[in-house]
Amino acid sequence: MVFNFFRMRQIILGFVLLSLFSCSGSKENKITVAVANNMQYAIKEITAAFEKEHGIRVEVSASSSGTLTTQIKQGAPFDVFISANMKYPNTLYKDGFTIEAPKVYAEGALVLWTLNDKRLDGGLAVLLDEEFRKVAIANPETAPYGIAAIEALEKANLHSQIEQKIVWGEGIGQVNQYIKSKSVDAGITSKSVLYSKNIKNKGVSIDVDKNLYTPIEQGIVLLKHGKKTNSKNAELFYKFMFSEKTKTILTKFGYDVK
Repeated sequence: MVFNFFRMRQIILGFVLLSLFSCSGSKENKITVAVANNMQYAIKEITAAFEKEHGIRVEVSASSSGTLTTQIKQGAPFDVFISANMKYPNTLYKDGFTIEAPKVYAEGALVLWTLNDKRLDGGLAVLLDEEFRKVAIANPETAPYGIAAIEALEKANLHSQIEQKIVWGEGIGQVNQYIKSKSVDAGITSKSVLYSKNIKNKGVSIDVDKNLYTPIEQGIVLLKHGKKTNSKNAELFYKFMFSEKTKTILTKFGYDVK
């Protein structure tokens, strides 16, 4: 009985110590990344590849770039920020929230996309047709793809003519939800959504002429929070975003990489 008691106590103590060690390790062996909505599909494959290669867990928080920027300024504990443009990471750099200036990791593209039975042969001009009563666009105040969409409509001399049809989404993620639920007749969104497993080959889409909008240069930046509290893991992930593996994944999702 005495042996069994002490043996059992040792086993229980071992499990307790193992649990404490595991919790401690998992807490340290991770990285928290703020990601723009347009990257929500590609980032899943990127983080899976990173976790497989380095054994470091990645926690992703996705929202519009503007919203994430506000959260970072308010103290959100993100290690790395992956934006949909260079404006927001540059703002964080100028305001002292980053280690160094941001770098471009990819260039995005706009598409006009619908899941309704509609033809898009005329490009953006089809939005003038009466059958297009609601058109989803991301809020340009917080979403870079919304800025690009408005710019494209203005250069095509269409913005004022379809302004009453616009349904604003908080970001690209909400625009995609509007399109997928058929709450709108079409939407201007990120080309990357068309390559996600659940959406690929669904609906009809057409590329928005790139001459109609400023190139969507997407930036990444290492945040001071990550440098101070999670330096090694944060730097590993930052570098991984420029690796050949990541470039292959980004290309697969319709991004241009150099």
